[in-house]
Amino acid sequence: MDNDFVIYDFYDQMRKHQTLLAFQGVVSQDLLSRLASSLKRKSSQEDSKIGRRIFAIFIELSQNVSLHSIEKSYSIKEDKPIGVGYLLVSEADDHFLISSSNLIENSALDHVMERCQHINSLDDVELKKYYKEQRRAPQRLDKPGANVGLIDMVRKSNNPLVGEAYPHPDYPSQSFLTITVRLDK
Repeated sequence: MDNDFVIYDFYDQMRKHQTLLAFQGVVSQDLLSRLASSLKRKSSQEDSKIGRRIFAIFIELSQNVSLHSIEKSYSIKEDKPIGVGYLLVSEADDHFLISSSNLIENSALDHVMERCQHINSLDDVELKKYYKEQRRAPQRLDKPGANVGLIDMVRKSNNPLVGEAYPHPDYPSQSFLTITVRLDK
């Protein structure tokens, strides 16, 4: 451990940002179900509708890490490599922030950022239409999922996606992709 790391400073930051959940590691289905049920209990204490939305957005972001992170760890239980990343849920007086971060190849980064910008540019009617188009589209051969996760998060939150990229300090062809969704109370 780095001698400059002070656990209390970490705790203090988590407390100041009213962190409900913070996780770093392998995002397996087993772990995901345990974290999600804990989050569901904590968030539904406020309002069950908000709790369901937090839960749905958290699941989408977690699946993105699990499926798309280029940093992998092999899961014996699931018998396949699983994505490694970060998940964070915090609360403010008038909103929640749900975030994920994982490693991505820079060659894929532009596509993800452009997709976020496109989705953010759509109004409610256009978003619904785009969602339906994507659901009907054939599944991509090289990518799992229905390609609607980012769209669904915007529809559930009524807020834009915030996508940020941070270059990997040791590998210039990789970046940490962070997606944050704000959910108003």
